[in-house]
Amino acid sequence: MRARKQLVAAALALPLLTGAAACGELQEAQEGVQRAQENISQAQESLSAVQTCAKAAGAAQFTPNFDNPQQAQAEAQAKAEELGRLAQQTADQTLKQNLLDVQASLEQVASGEITAQNSAQWLQTKLERTQQVLAACADITG
Repeated sequence: MRARKQLVAAALALPLLTGAAACGELQEAQEGVQRAQENISQAQESLSAVQTCAKAAGAAQFTPNFDNPQQAQAEAQAKAEELGRLAQQTADQTLKQNLLDVQASLEQVASGEITAQNSAQWLQTKLERTQQVLAACADITG
């Protein structure tokens, strides 16, 4: 009789032990899924940073043609707006600030403040700011 009680107790405990083991496996699986999601998120952030840097490099390297002042102003305004949008999209604060610096520089051209007559110093400053954007992108993309 006593052996029978032990057998019944063991039979009743078996599903509980199996359930506990299954819970541990389920928890491990959930942690694995969470790690995979984090890796995917990091990969997406890296891809986004690379895409932002590619666009930023192109926009930052724009140099207006001062031979046509109206066209220079219009193109500078368009690039300044593009740089502003890119700055808002990036999470990297260094890149964001560098993009805003180049944007401010191009807004000087768009407003007519910088012309062919006074563009020499502006071009040097803009070149330095563009190099800062490229350096920030190099740091981000590794």
